[in-house]
Amino acid sequence: MASINWHLVVCGISHKTSTMEERAPLQISRDDLARANSLLGRLSDVREAAILSTCNRVEFYFVAFKNRDPFEIVKEFYSVFNRQDISKLRDKFYIRKNKHAADHQFRVAAGIDSMVLGENQIIGQLKEAYSSACAVRTSGKLIHRLFHQSFRVGKLVRTDTEMGRGSCSISSAAVGLLKSKITDLNRPNFLFVGINQMISLAASGLIKGSYGKFIFVNRTEQKAVTFAEKFGGAGFGLDRLEDYMAESDVIITCTGATSPIISSNMLKKMTENYPDKKMIIIDMAIPRDVEIDKNFHPNIGIFDLEDIREYVKAQQARRKKAIPQAEEIIDRKLGEFAYWFNQVRQEPIYNGLGDAFNAVYRQELGILFENLEPDLRKRYEKAGKKMIKKMLALKISENNNS
Repeated sequence: MASINWHLVVCGISHKTSTMEERAPLQISRDDLARANSLLGRLSDVREAAILSTCNRVEFYFVAFKNRDPFEIVKEFYSVFNRQDISKLRDKFYIRKNKHAADHQFRVAAGIDSMVLGENQIIGQLKEAYSSACAVRTSGKLIHRLFHQSFRVGKLVRTDTEMGRGSCSISSAAVGLLKSKITDLNRPNFLFVGINQMISLAASGLIKGSYGKFIFVNRTEQKAVTFAEKFGGAGFGLDRLEDYMAESDVIITCTGATSPIISSNMLKKMTENYPDKKMIIIDMAIPRDVEIDKNFHPNIGIFDLEDIREYVKAQQARRKKAIPQAEEIIDRKLGEFAYWFNQVRQEPIYNGLGDAFNAVYRQELGILFENLEPDLRKRYEKAGKKMIKKMLALKISENNNS
């Protein structure tokens, strides 16, 4: 039997292995995800690929030649994608292969590996990663099955255990942290920067409270206007950011910008003009949207994802009790995947037998074909491919019956 030449791999970095500062340059925005998947899928020794990029993790799932170092593939990706050398981050990346790669993604889908235990957002992010890979045709048989099994795991864990009870996203945790900080503010005005799912969840978590105005700003003004209507607020372009900062008591920001949206000069100017003004800023973005240091002014409280992480530690007891049940579901679904995976790995496309048959075919008959007329050559090559296909089918049948 031919040896297995290809394996399923995840090579990633997350909140468990790195800091925000280390992950920030590695983030892949939603707008760049299709290009990133396409690039990864075209790299040498990569057969299938899909990238998951969230505020807490960047993970590369791919089927690759087994003798190639997975980290080197990711390193090559970044050198082409944004001319970045990630060599110094090797120790921050984890690598899982085959069954262990599937187990890792199932735990991610279940919310067990999340910063906020049991968070719901990750399922949508996995689906977005998968859809992007499908759109640029970098997903194949293994990636298809892996992600669909993950979706099943995520759904079962949230419906059959306590893991999914109540709100449990980064945004809901941010809202919880925020509410604990604004108890002394009377009907505070909110300014939301950016239009995306995180902002939507945060606004939804606040809309029922006794608060003042909801203002939304975004690079594209019409998106802000349309989005604001859902919450009875007003929308404006990003050029009005400074104007509405001065009118707001709370700022919640989460954009995909590669550089700070709220600069140190903006905040310094505001505190000079309004020295007694108190403000809370929740920055959920990676890289950070707020440029200034957290301790810049006693009246300005700035909180980021690291602060949210500390806040949620005390909120996890109920969901921690559900981990054993969640792991039972993961083990059961992993067993199903592993059985299927072991069968698929014997197929010629993955075990190298197809490549071997083609090599022998070219070696023995290639010289003869060079002297044939083009039409006749095409007929013989077509017949040769059919012969190889039938021989491979016989080999698969033999393996299945042995």
